[in-house]
Amino acid sequence: MRKGSIFKIIRLFLLDILVIFSSFVFSFFLRGVISTYIGVNLFDIYSNYIFYYVIVIMVIKLAFFAVFGMYRRVWKYASLKDMVAILEATALSTILIGVVFYVLSQPVPWFGSSTFSLPYFPRSILIIDFLMTLVLVIISRFSERYFNELRFGRADVRKKRVLICGAGDAGEMIVREMIRQRNSEYIPVAFLDDDISKLKHQIHGVRVVAQIAQMEEIVQKLSVDEIIIAMPSASGNLRKEIALRASEIKIPCKTLPSMYEVIDGKAFLYQVRDINIEDILGREAVKIHTPEILSAIKDKSILVTGAGGSVGSEICRQLIRFQPGRLILVDHSENSLFLIENELKNKYNYKMAYPIVASIQVKKVMGDVFKRYRPTIVFHSAAYKHVPLMQLNPEAAIENNFIGTKILGKISIEYGVEKFVLLSTDKAVKPSNVMGISKLLAEKYLQVLTDKYGTEGTKFITVRFGNVLESNGSVVNIFREQIENGGPVSVTHPKMERYLMTIPEASQLAIQACMMGKGGEVYVLNMGQPISILELARNMIKLFGMKPDIDIEIIYTGPRQGEKLSEELARDDEEELVNSPFKHIFEARLKVKPDFKNLENILFSIEKEIVINDYNNMFKDIRRVVPEFDEKVIWYRSE
Repeated sequence: MRKGSIFKIIRLFLLDILVIFSSFVFSFFLRGVISTYIGVNLFDIYSNYIFYYVIVIMVIKLAFFAVFGMYRRVWKYASLKDMVAILEATALSTILIGVVFYVLSQPVPWFGSSTFSLPYFPRSILIIDFLMTLVLVIISRFSERYFNELRFGRADVRKKRVLICGAGDAGEMIVREMIRQRNSEYIPVAFLDDDISKLKHQIHGVRVVAQIAQMEEIVQKLSVDEIIIAMPSASGNLRKEIALRASEIKIPCKTLPSMYEVIDGKAFLYQVRDINIEDILGREAVKIHTPEILSAIKDKSILVTGAGGSVGSEICRQLIRFQPGRLILVDHSENSLFLIENELKNKYNYKMAYPIVASIQVKKVMGDVFKRYRPTIVFHSAAYKHVPLMQLNPEAAIENNFIGTKILGKISIEYGVEKFVLLSTDKAVKPSNVMGISKLLAEKYLQVLTDKYGTEGTKFITVRFGNVLESNGSVVNIFREQIENGGPVSVTHPKMERYLMTIPEASQLAIQACMMGKGGEVYVLNMGQPISILELARNMIKLFGMKPDIDIEIIYTGPRQGEKLSEELARDDEEELVNSPFKHIFEARLKVKPDFKNLENILFSIEKEIVINDYNNMFKDIRRVVPEFDEKVIWYRSE
């Protein structure tokens, strides 16, 4: 909790103590005014017990105030809902106080034969105390809103008072736009910046008032309605910190686009957007080598499999920036293919996209596609990727992910494809599930082709991803839906962690790896440190303005079949990841060159055995590639 928030809570707490004490004591004098006891001061009758009365009332009322969130609300935006909360807290606490005092008015054995009891004062005092406490608490809370509106105007009719984090070029630009556009809904009130040399300076009349660490204090002082992060090149950790701190104090937070969004043409630098999950990953933005890629892709014929999928479609969007001669979009899903082809044509005005509804497993159809369009580069993103589903359909995983890749690889050599990029997964490292095994077999087969045919012809390149955020069925989409439905949010295990990356990152780095590859490489994308899935769930709940385990429950469902608590990036037969010429990409090199001829025979046997359902021999052959393979655990039909 921030320093400013602590002081605010202490101030309200002390104010409530004063209100509760004065309301109760003054209730005796008011009751005495209307008392039937002539000439007797009602307070004097019970003065010897006032200390006990006050202690009980303080404990009960302050506890109810805390339970009803009286110290967590932003009172400068106090509303009817907040007034109802005050009424409920005060009424329920008064009822409980009445019950407690009734119990204490009965003789209670204390030490030995002695008893202790509190005289039960007239019940009308509780009613007077309830009304006085209610009025004084409402006045104390709503006065903050009153004086705030007196000073700055009503929040619902005035322009939004904006605090801008970042007093650099982007901050200057956004302020200039706000001032220039008379119909803008924003009015900039101050800058925050960690550069001490900028403090007290002004930009277009707007002052740099403090560092970002003082954000909560400035928000309260200047009655800020919204925060804008104007730091396109800021580190992911800083964006995450600001976004979550703004969420804690219930202030809307928006951001200018990151640099890669601007470069991609998805946004203009001065456009403000809502905070996304990508902003709270704490990751550095990826910047690819655009000139190098442009020269390699311009006017080329490029084929993308799985073009209607999350990553495949984003690869298509990224590729058209570099002006390919044509894009051949292959996908077995008619609807997905229609959507991406329609988007490229109408949104991006790209007319040279050719949609092909086909399965990569049908050799003749794929051969006809390559023969007709003669692609120079192939991005192979078509795959069955959902781990639990593939556990139930292991044959489908092997046939599509391994045999489908084998078909494409052979056809690519036949038709002179220059580069073939396989989009693989970190689950292919020491695989504990069928999906990971199928992708490992695909990786191995491309290495066999590289050894057999060399790198003078088709250059085969493998790129390993982690979990891709907001792809179909991703954990982010599941969490978002659960939060929007009011919870609970289901986390498999408190220690579950994954390497996470965004769809644009994955697509850009796959294209960059394609340009770098000379043939036979296995590239691993730099995804930073693995992220706790539990922490991701907590941060997403906070991003929605709620509190984990209070507003939204988190439950643990246990790892699903085939899931590991954490993933690895390199196999035992590979060296530790080594740097490549591009800092966001590592290479996993083999320690010792394997017997590729023997490996080719094993892979051929696995293909034949799955076609004829020879499971016993297939399990033996898979163990020759994946020694830790246990068909009794991984393969559902093994029983």
